[in-house]
Amino acid sequence: MAEAGISSCGLALLYSTEKHDPAQLRNGVRAVIGPSARLIGGYAVGIITRNRLGYEGHQVGVAVLASDSMEVDMFLEKGLPDNEYGVGLALGAQIRSREYRGEPNILLMYDAVNRSVAQGLALNLATPLVEGMSRALAPWPPTAGVGMMGSMQWNPTFQWFDDRIEQHSAMALVLSGGVRMDTIIVHGCKPASRYHTITKAEGPVVLEIDGKSALDAIADLLGSDSDKSWEDYPLFVTLGVNKGDKFGPFKEDEYANRLVMAVDQKRRGLIMFENDLKPGFEVQLMRRSIDFDYIARRADELLGRLENRTPFFALYIDCAGRASAYCGTEREEAEEVQRIIGARMPLLGMYSGVEIARVGQDMQALDWTGVLCVFSE
Repeated sequence: MAEAGISSCGLALLYSTEKHDPAQLRNGVRAVIGPSARLIGGYAVGIITRNRLGYEGHQVGVAVLASDSMEVDMFLEKGLPDNEYGVGLALGAQIRSREYRGEPNILLMYDAVNRSVAQGLALNLATPLVEGMSRALAPWPPTAGVGMMGSMQWNPTFQWFDDRIEQHSAMALVLSGGVRMDTIIVHGCKPASRYHTITKAEGPVVLEIDGKSALDAIADLLGSDSDKSWEDYPLFVTLGVNKGDKFGPFKEDEYANRLVMAVDQKRRGLIMFENDLKPGFEVQLMRRSIDFDYIARRADELLGRLENRTPFFALYIDCAGRASAYCGTEREEAEEVQRIIGARMPLLGMYSGVEIARVGQDMQALDWTGVLCVFSE
């Protein structure tokens, strides 16, 4: 609040790692922003601001917004496990039912972790959630989204919605009035193979590629000189789906990447973060290649779209797998976003489980991707 130079705000965004009690943290923030400000957010693996970043520790990130031209609406639907499509349909219907001044801008946040005693570890899937919302919302207004989790250990996660503390919920923050959100995808992968066909899949598990067990197919693609065994595939092996010209030049904006979450050793399959890789889909093995010059170019490209509008806030949704501790880079790729964006406006980012952005004409769940959002008026 002091940094913003304001005594009151209309909206506070709050993200933190799981190492905080959600009620105590909410109470602490509420004690500063006052009883009337809207509050929304949830758990994250880590936090990014314009001059700091960290993950898997006690990080907390807060952004406060005050504007005479911005209108704030918030929507929530509960009960995500095994009902992602229905929740998305209901959430989209809520958003569509409201009238807005100007075009609405949607920030979707949902609990990515489905952890129950009966089911064990599983994910709430973004693909059917987005499909349900698409039925109610298409054509989509400017939208970005984040699948929230509080650590790489997949522990239960919590969401804040005003003074409520929720789990297994999907929330939408809708900003309208004089505000506009521009977004751009920051990939970190390039194709490393020809096209290969998924020949058997069940839910989020890819069982066969080109008629071979998925584990054997990936081993063949990596080659006999690879130092990776199947135990290394989670959070390492990434499959890409080209949504554009199959034989055209590589375009980052037309790829949806799918990251391996775990391995089904018994069935020799790959457990993916999403369930949309179906038999008949053509995929490519993707090679991770974080190009810091590319990140800077993408950030500059986004700023170039603002025309004569004034940017006042940036949000960066960054896959936790892109953090240097997990992908082995010498530098943090988020530092480049800090350098380009953080020097020009307030910046808040979170390390996420899933990222959602527009690919081609459709909204798409993404993995191992950054989604940069700039709000202007």
